[in-house]
Amino acid sequence: MSEMSIEKVALGILADAVDRTVGTGFVHAAITRAASTLESTDVSQADRAFRMLNPRECKKVRDTAIENAELYRDFGDYSDPIDELSPDPRLKDIRAKSAKLGSG
Repeated sequence: MSEMSIEKVALGILADAVDRTVGTGFVHAAITRAASTLESTDVSQADRAFRMLNPRECKKVRDTAIENAELYRDFGDYSDPIDELSPDPRLKDIRAKSAKLGSG
C-alpha cells in the first residue's frame, strides 16, 4: 500500500469516526475533503478544524477511530452493516414523513 493510499484510508477512518461521534459538520466536511484530495491545504484545514473539538469529543473520536482501524486491519475495507439492510416496506410511511430520515 502506498503512502498516499495509507493517508487516504487513515483520513477516511477519521472522517467516519467524526461522523459517528460528533456528527457531520465542518470538521467532518474538512476531513472528508482532505481524504478525497490529499492536498496539503485541505489537510491543513482539516487539522485546524479537528483541533477545534473539545477534549471530550477528541477522546470519543479517537476511541471510535481506533475501533474502526482495528476493523479495517482485521477485515479489510469495512462498511456499515446497517446500510446493507433493505428497508422494511411496512415503515415506508414513517420514513417518508421523518425530517431526519426522509424528505420531510
